Amino acid sequence: MPRSRLHTATIRGRAASAPGLLVLMGLVVALTTALTSAVAPLTDRTADRAIAENVRAAGLHGAVVATLPEGYDDPRGKTRDPRSVPETRLAADQAQQTLPAPLAAVLRPGVATITTPALQLLDEGPGRYLRLAYIDTPGGAPSVTYTAGGPPRASTAASGAGLWPVQVALSQAAARALGVGPGDRLSAEDEQHRPVEVRVSGVYAATEPGDLAWQVEPELLNPTRGLSQGVPHTSAAALVSPRSLPDLRLAVAADALDHRVLFVPEPTRVTWSDTAELVRAVASLEASAGLADGEISWDSLLGRVLQDARSQVVAARGQAQVLLVGLLACALLVLVQAAQLLVRRRIDSITMSRERGASLFGVGRELLVEAVVVAVVGAALGLATTWLLVGAPGWSTGWAWAVPVVVVAALAAPVMGGAVAGSAADARRVPANRSARRTAARGRRLLRLALEVCVVSVAALSFVALRQRGVTGAGDQGADLMVTGVSVWWAVVGAVLVLRLFPPAVRLALRVTRRTTGSVRFLVAARLTATGSRALALVVVSVALAQLTLGVALAATEERGQEAGALLAVGGEARLTTAPDPALDAIARQIAGRPGVEVAAAGRVAEGVRASARRSADTVRLVVVDATAYRDLLAASALPDTPQLALLDSGGGPRVPALLLGGDADLRGDLSIRWEDSSVPLEVVGRAPQVNASVDPVIVVDAQAFADTGALAVPDTVWAVGPGAASAIQEVAPSSGSVVLYSDVLAERRDAPLASGLVRLAAASAALLLLLAIVAVVLAAAVEAPGRAASLGRLRALGLRDRDLRRVLVGELLAPVLVASLTGLALGVGCAGAIFGSLSLQQITGQVDPPGLVVPWWTALAGLILVVVVLTVAAVEWRRLRRRALAQLLRS
Repeated sequence: MPRSRLHTATIRGRAASAPGLLVLMGLVVALTTALTSAVAPLTDRTADRAIAENVRAAGLHGAVVATLPEGYDDPRGKTRDPRSVPETRLAADQAQQTLPAPLAAVLRPGVATITTPALQLLDEGPGRYLRLAYIDTPGGAPSVTYTAGGPPRASTAASGAGLWPVQVALSQAAARALGVGPGDRLSAEDEQHRPVEVRVSGVYAATEPGDLAWQVEPELLNPTRGLSQGVPHTSAAALVSPRSLPDLRLAVAADALDHRVLFVPEPTRVTWSDTAELVRAVASLEASAGLADGEISWDSLLGRVLQDARSQVVAARGQAQVLLVGLLACALLVLVQAAQLLVRRRIDSITMSRERGASLFGVGRELLVEAVVVAVVGAALGLATTWLLVGAPGWSTGWAWAVPVVVVAALAAPVMGGAVAGSAADARRVPANRSARRTAARGRRLLRLALEVCVVSVAALSFVALRQRGVTGAGDQGADLMVTGVSVWWAVVGAVLVLRLFPPAVRLALRVTRRTTGSVRFLVAARLTATGSRALALVVVSVALAQLTLGVALAATEERGQEAGALLAVGGEARLTTAPDPALDAIARQIAGRPGVEVAAAGRVAEGVRASARRSADTVRLVVVDATAYRDLLAASALPDTPQLALLDSGGGPRVPALLLGGDADLRGDLSIRWEDSSVPLEVVGRAPQVNASVDPVIVVDAQAFADTGALAVPDTVWAVGPGAASAIQEVAPSSGSVVLYSDVLAERRDAPLASGLVRLAAASAALLLLLAIVAVVLAAAVEAPGRAASLGRLRALGLRDRDLRRVLVGELLAPVLVASLTGLALGVGCAGAIFGSLSLQQITGQVDPPGLVVPWWTALAGLILVVVVLTVAAVEWRRLRRRALAQLLRS
């Protein structure tokens, strides 16, 4: 049997007959491929930027700290070792060589420190403490300029008391706080009352106050002041130079010296792909042998920082995949719709080929060649655009998204064409027996019902999977398609429901309009009975608008959540933070009296306070405020109100009333906290507010009730709300204070890589979805255009007025689009409300709980745009109909 060949003339002729439709399919393939494939490299870059931002924001909290064994004191007596500086540097180098290779690659050279505990100064009574610190950075000792005296030098002999003195230098702030200067001799002792003699050689000012060395030991530049059991105390740190380091080791017992090396990560070196390995490396370091075995002890919060950053990236990837799956589904449906129109226009050619003896395989092969060319060219253009603009996408996360687009674009037309060719030469006849016809119809109804049950079942399983696993439950690449496709299945189920209800509604309208005097409504209902319930057009428009609404709601909800999260993080429109200072109460009253300030409140926010109960213990954030003032502040702002703050005023008992947020349930029984070397019993009377967006447990107590127990908490924070709060705080803030503004925090959160990337993706996908919906409306109108032209031509020939004829045309085109648009918008809102709680939006907004759903009102404009498109299509068809001569209509 001779082998059949492709009839190239037929292929070229068919392509030439519908070039616009082929170009449209190619553009849909190209746009969809470009957007979906570009997401992968952009996501990787955004993830790298997000990881780097988290590491940069963590600062020293993300450092890897090596604690080195300092040795022991020789019972025969210690001697001054002039090799202390090179030995310290050598120990730092050895610690760096001990680091695992993945960590060593992302960490900066270590900063070595040798410090003493807080030494109590004995010259002017209690409450004055001084820590001695030697800092060795990779570039040497920190750079300073001496304003009085000079740098510490080596001591040459013991003092009259038999103690070996240590020369140190103080910053200007520390010298003022302690009231000392160059030449002063300070007698001190450690916690075990072992004496230490300190001599002040000079007073300095830091050349680079933002240098890493000053961050490692902040008390070198900024001493702290406060009250402990009613006694004021001042704590500062003194700088030990390389020349006086041997004296420090000789003068202070070895067990009182802490020798550490801090390795700070370089944010730009930490990438998303390396985070998992880095977390494992940090865990292995912390599990290694420690000081008890004479080895280096390692400690770091870098693992937690990276884990938090990874959870944010995984959540963002899952949310992006939800948007991409919806976009991809709509693009595939539009391609199927375009293939349907293409086959409709070639039905005569396909039927003639089949009747002349062409095989189904031959007909399908000819259509396949044409479709493959269109699909491959469109995909190549999309991938080339991605490659040129953002770089080459990887196979698993970039190129793979183009596969379903190419497959559907290549196979839809051949499959539909083969079905048409098969039905053209089908010898089967409709059975004459009524029972047989009913059986066949029942079989078709059962098949449709089975398909609908399958769709509903898959949608239900997808929703259950999302609720159980969320978008962060399937690893680094986000959730699987079963989870992220829930919005598509939700929309398809809604469209199926509309397809079930629309035909009975149209038939009901037809029966009702039969009894009316006007003919337009009856004719519209009659036309809708024949064409209005086309499944594909309704599904495409409904799914497209549902996904568009979901994407817009996602972006709007996260932006609103960022506003709430930023306000919660600041605690108001502005926040002032300083060292504990009793003057902050007066500053708060001064701020409250400024124009535009509604309320201002002062309080003490202490981190890492030890809280213990009968069967539990934890570190908490302790907030000591005037309960009335803070309640007024919450009421005057958009912060979550806490009526239970009124319960803090009921003091006077043996326990201080307290509000508690977080922690386990056992922490609420017989609770007490450790404050300034004393234990304060608390009684939990309610739930605390989220002060400054704390993740750790929060305890809030009233300042007066706290002071009645003898425990004083000097305020260090002032919150203010009102339109003039930012300027008021900036005007009265002391030079040593830190001012945080709501506007700055909000701008920082919105400019964050993950948040801004998701907003841009949502905007791009919404624009493309609207374009796909417009294309779907135009294609749906074009599919039924020949039959509609014939029907309206008959009505015109029968004498229907032009005005009524035009109203029939608009009604036939507009009714299905209105139904699909309203369905899509409703499905989008419902889907957003159902699934947003499982998308981990709070990971992006910075909140503790998921943000409330926000759907902008202007989302409905998408439906209005489709209405305008329908009216435009109707106008075009009306002009075409009017151009046909009435005599020609009568003859036809």
